[in-house]
Amino acid sequence: MKFLFELGTEELPALEAPRLAQALADRVTAGLKEARLPHGEVRIYWTPRRLALLIEGLPERQEERVEELRGPAAAVGLDADGNPTQAAIGFAKKYGASPDQLVRKKVGEREYLFLTVRTPGRPTAEVLQEILPEAVRGIPCPKSMRWDDSGLTFLRPIRWLVCLLEGEVVPVKLGYLVAGRTTRGHRFFGPRKAELASPADYLERLREAKVLADPGERGDRIRAEVKRVEEEHRVQASLSPELLGRLVGAGEWPVGVLGTIPGDFLDLPPEVIEATLHEEGKFVPFSRDGAPAEVFLGFRDGAPDETGVVRQGYERVVKARLRDSRFFFENDRRRPLADRVRDLRDVIYEARLGTMWQRVERIRAICALLAEALELPADHLDRAAFLCKADLTTDMVREFPELEGVMGGIYARLDGEPEEVARAIGEHLRPRSRSDELPETPLGTALSLAEKLDAVAGAIRIGEAPTGSRDPYGIRRRGGGIVRLVLEKNLRLDLFALIDQTAELYPRVEGGKDAGAVKAFLVDRLRAGLRADHKLPYDVVEAVLAAPRGDFLGTLERARALAALRGEPALAELAVAFSRVRNITKDSGKTEFDPDLFQEEAERELWRAYLKAEGQLRQALKERAYDEAIRHLLSLKEPIDRYFDEVLVMAEDRKVRENRLGFLRAVTELFLEVGDLSRLVVQ
Repeated sequence: MKFLFELGTEELPALEAPRLAQALADRVTAGLKEARLPHGEVRIYWTPRRLALLIEGLPERQEERVEELRGPAAAVGLDADGNPTQAAIGFAKKYGASPDQLVRKKVGEREYLFLTVRTPGRPTAEVLQEILPEAVRGIPCPKSMRWDDSGLTFLRPIRWLVCLLEGEVVPVKLGYLVAGRTTRGHRFFGPRKAELASPADYLERLREAKVLADPGERGDRIRAEVKRVEEEHRVQASLSPELLGRLVGAGEWPVGVLGTIPGDFLDLPPEVIEATLHEEGKFVPFSRDGAPAEVFLGFRDGAPDETGVVRQGYERVVKARLRDSRFFFENDRRRPLADRVRDLRDVIYEARLGTMWQRVERIRAICALLAEALELPADHLDRAAFLCKADLTTDMVREFPELEGVMGGIYARLDGEPEEVARAIGEHLRPRSRSDELPETPLGTALSLAEKLDAVAGAIRIGEAPTGSRDPYGIRRRGGGIVRLVLEKNLRLDLFALIDQTAELYPRVEGGKDAGAVKAFLVDRLRAGLRADHKLPYDVVEAVLAAPRGDFLGTLERARALAALRGEPALAELAVAFSRVRNITKDSGKTEFDPDLFQEEAERELWRAYLKAEGQLRQALKERAYDEAIRHLLSLKEPIDRYFDEVLVMAEDRKVRENRLGFLRAVTELFLEVGDLSRLVVQ
């Protein structure tokens, strides 16, 4: 059976509605599963005034529940003649059964009495009346409000409920509301109410009432309007996913309204015009041949703007905001960017980490090390680091925080700074998110890496590592950015050495962590990146991270080489052989041994194979030929097997035993240069 549930509300925030709709779906489906109500496809719909679920394939009743319950031991529940005792009678009575329904079953060495209890399924409509109110009450809201004395709270007041199972109303109660079959149309445009005969009518009846309940359909409508303007005016839109999300969430029937930007504002930097139009959350800017275009596209929720009143209102708003932006821009230009750096001494970054000026000095110190490691021009990189945070003191960035870095690059270029420096400043915060592009220039890449590494190290060193859902400094995102920069830009450097070299830049505070915690956090981000972004198998990732290294790019290359050979029988056999070595040496940390103390020929054979493989493996690692390095390890498989067949590692003689453990530990360390093969899942 098809099932529809709609929760009607006052206007929800544009970016909150999809999250709330998903939370509602998650809680309802979890409730259905717990209630033994299987179902088919779940479709989620939402607008600013409603959250809705359309679920296919619900049964008429719950599935019957069959439980086998264990009662008292047979020796306790039955007397010497096999008749039920009071314990057995009480157990059966508890579940509404008679003692003759009890059966004896052996569990281990003892016999127990068991009772099979069948609980018939209740009608689905009856169960839904319990599930749905609890699901709504459990939706997490950043802030909740009350609107009557029923005790119900939600992000916005709830005004109506629709709940249909096929053609029948399920009278779900929520506060003072009782669900029916009447939904509401657009608030100002079209029929105000619509009766639903069945869940299948939902989208079409709302469309007749001038409501597009499917956010995908609203998105398609917005994109079609944008494309039409692009084709008619030969321009290119700047429609970010966030702006599209705001437009989709801003109304139930989006209609495009084309406006014009006064020509005397078109000489502003394109990024400024874009940020100004995006700020309102309903204007799409356009460009032509890389320069700002004279048109913009707004959206209203309702009927077309046939009289032009809405267009005129939008143009007045845009003109006023652009006038403000011009004032900020011209006011900022009165001082060179370099003069603003000293103002950072008065900007607190974090109480324990000092001012923004101190942060800039840390970034410069990291950049000095990166310039040497990556063979970059140190003077230009240092200049970019010196200026990278100066735009925080500008009016433009105070008004539009998302332009941090971008405005610094623009002002640096206008001040006559070298182009490489200006571009690095403009790129130093990228990537800002998982979907954001990476810096394009080597200097921008290095500066971005230094900025993110300082943020990550600083937060962790003062004890602000992210926990659960708490991440006030955005450290997970920045840590992921560091991993992306290193792996996708093929940066050959030792991050661990860099962290150690800069450890003294950070204060020691009570509750703070050491450099090891910073390394461990970045390894965790690397683990997530290898699996999510590079699609490497879980066991391969765990194998190469068993002995973490600061060379993250080398770790990726090791993982790829191991994954490529993972299906070969020889590698599987070697993994089994190495597991024996790994297990017997896991509590031994010594790698010292004396070959002269070897007593068995199998020891000497493995020693000779070890020496040969070590030399070949070191050379292969030096050349970063990781697949070849793994193949050199394959030569140790047979000597290892013979060793364990013929040599008693845990000999009674302590000196012999420790010598053998030290040798096997050295073999283990050799394998770990590639990865811990014992962690591979093999057949």
